[in-house]
Amino acid sequence: MEALIQVMETTIATRDPYTVGHQQRVTRMACAIAQEMGLSEARIEQLRIAGRLHDLGKIAIPTGLLSKSGHLTPLEFALIQTHPQVAYNILKPITLPGDTAEIILQHHERLDGSGYPRGLKGNDILMEARILGVADVVEAMCSHRPYRPSLGLTNALEEVSRHQGVLYDPAVVQACIKLYGQNPAEPNPLTAELPPQAPTLSPPSVPQNLAARMRELPQETKDKPSMWGKLLQKEHGSWTQSGTVSLMAWLMMVSVRGM
Repeated sequence: MEALIQVMETTIATRDPYTVGHQQRVTRMACAIAQEMGLSEARIEQLRIAGRLHDLGKIAIPTGLLSKSGHLTPLEFALIQTHPQVAYNILKPITLPGDTAEIILQHHERLDGSGYPRGLKGNDILMEARILGVADVVEAMCSHRPYRPSLGLTNALEEVSRHQGVLYDPAVVQACIKLYGQNPAEPNPLTAELPPQAPTLSPPSVPQNLAARMRELPQETKDKPSMWGKLLQKEHGSWTQSGTVSLMAWLMMVSVRGM
């Protein structure tokens, strides 16, 4: 299980290095709250796994959207809201302890039914999901993001306190404040330095003479059918109908014909 989680975290980190650190810090906070509330070790273990994977579904969100500065459009926000369901769909076939996948699916649900993706209310939301939801909000507000600086622990605790009983479970909020609100002026221990930006890789450019050569291939293979020519015609129809030819496929064809 640990190896599987690490593989998924590495996959997420290749697209969005901020998300993995966020998940790890949320997990620490959520498990601390759960312990403070007296949840069993089995339930805390489910919460630990759910916390480390709760934003897995963001691999389906364009990276530019995750780091967009300014307000999201309604369409963009609707796309962001799909990430709990995407994560659930990915994890559902895997045998995870207890309600782990369901906790992930519910971590953006709110007591008054204003959350997503199913608009659950009150006791229909698992306690572990309520804990994960509060930890998620507090950590997100405390952390620096590409589109804004940290809002600070004081503001984060005030936010969840102001909306306890409406959006957030009061018992979860009180446990969170007890653990982290003793001296909110101090730097938040959950906030780590921003991870280094992943290198931006530019797509390889195709020389003009190579592109022209690729456009000429249909005429050449039409009269001199080869194994690759037949295969590509069978799978994709004519070359002109299928659009630009894959560079890899072209190289493989040249290799076979040159042998």
